[in-house]
Amino acid sequence: MSKNMRRVTKNKVQKIQPQEIKQAFTLQLSDGTLDQPSIYNIMKPIIWGMVVFGIYHRDKRIEVRESADGNTEETSTRVRISASISSTLIYNIIVSLLLCCGLLRIIICLSIGGVSTVVFVFEIVVLLWFFLCTVNGIICLKFSHYRYGHSHVFYRHWEEMMANFGELKIEYNTRKLRRVFLVTFISSWFIIGFNIVGGAILIFNPFGDGKEAMELALTSPFPATTSLKIGALIFHIYFSGVWILPAAYVLILNLAIKYGFLALCDAMDKEVRLSKDRLTDRLQDFRKVHLDLCRCIEILDKDFNILNACWYAVTISVTCLILYTLIHFGGDIFFNIMFIFWLLSGLGYVAVTSFFSASLHETVQGPLDALLKTTTNEITPEKQAQLNLFLAKLTVNNTGFTVLTLITITKELLLTLTGLFLTYFFLLTQFNI
Repeated sequence: MSKNMRRVTKNKVQKIQPQEIKQAFTLQLSDGTLDQPSIYNIMKPIIWGMVVFGIYHRDKRIEVRESADGNTEETSTRVRISASISSTLIYNIIVSLLLCCGLLRIIICLSIGGVSTVVFVFEIVVLLWFFLCTVNGIICLKFSHYRYGHSHVFYRHWEEMMANFGELKIEYNTRKLRRVFLVTFISSWFIIGFNIVGGAILIFNPFGDGKEAMELALTSPFPATTSLKIGALIFHIYFSGVWILPAAYVLILNLAIKYGFLALCDAMDKEVRLSKDRLTDRLQDFRKVHLDLCRCIEILDKDFNILNACWYAVTISVTCLILYTLIHFGGDIFFNIMFIFWLLSGLGYVAVTSFFSASLHETVQGPLDALLKTTTNEITPEKQAQLNLFLAKLTVNNTGFTVLTLITITKELLLTLTGLFLTYFFLLTQFNI
């Protein structure tokens, strides 16, 4: 890596010192430290998938790569902002406009009368799915943008935090994170492929009473020609990626932070055993690591809280609408299959992401178990202050991903929503309301 690294600002090119690069992006190994992962490098396959679909603004100012010795380095010595705008930002803007146009077309289709109730509900569900994909794309673009988002803040904070992990000899389970990422990545593309194949079959060969509904949803207000159906298939391929990849991205970041908390808990348990249940002298260091991990959640939640709100709103709306339609109106085999598929996929989409968010919230309080095992005999005032601050943070039950920063996603919230869903289903079936 060149010593004369440069950084471009709005007005001029400034020299950046090598130690700044090391502090922000590089994990230089020294004797007694542990190599830690670069989250950006681990997630590059999903990031590149989002870049291809136009919902991730790839900025070289925050990109890192692994060097030959396993460390992380900045990729480029000079970044021209004008080139970045002309290449990626324009593509992202075009994609956002296409998302909005697709959503607007569905809204126009709803104004067409003369359709049955089941077909109208079908169009409403398609509209909600398009709305979810549009929000996914716009929020991911905002999150990844250097000026308006927080991705660069998170990546920089993560690299600095992992450097502290190495210095404190906290063993982060990199291998497990890579395995989970691989499983998530393969599963995501399998779901995308399945959705594309199913959509292609329905677009070109709808069965039952689905022909009218598919033409209305895909090509209306234009005639259902072959060329328009091909265009609709291309849109469907694109929307499938925009639907799944952001959820996979959020899921991996969620697990990465969770494994950080688990590594901290293991280190604290080991320290308690070595100190024979006495309060460790490294309490301040452990508290700092815990605060850094909580800071990761706070940074991501500045953008992801909107995604969570959209996912919950769309899923609850689709679930209530589909259950009401299936019970009161029914339909032929086409509509029954489509409604059941949308019902299960929507519930599964939110259930998986919410479960891991709730699990992360629970893991945040993990260090409390290690602290409760310690004895406070002959504790110094300095340790007493650190202990009180740590306990205050651990007992505040609001650290986690949220819905519009108002409701923290917890297992209690998921249990409450499940109870409301079962109550709604019971009322529909038993009282025919």
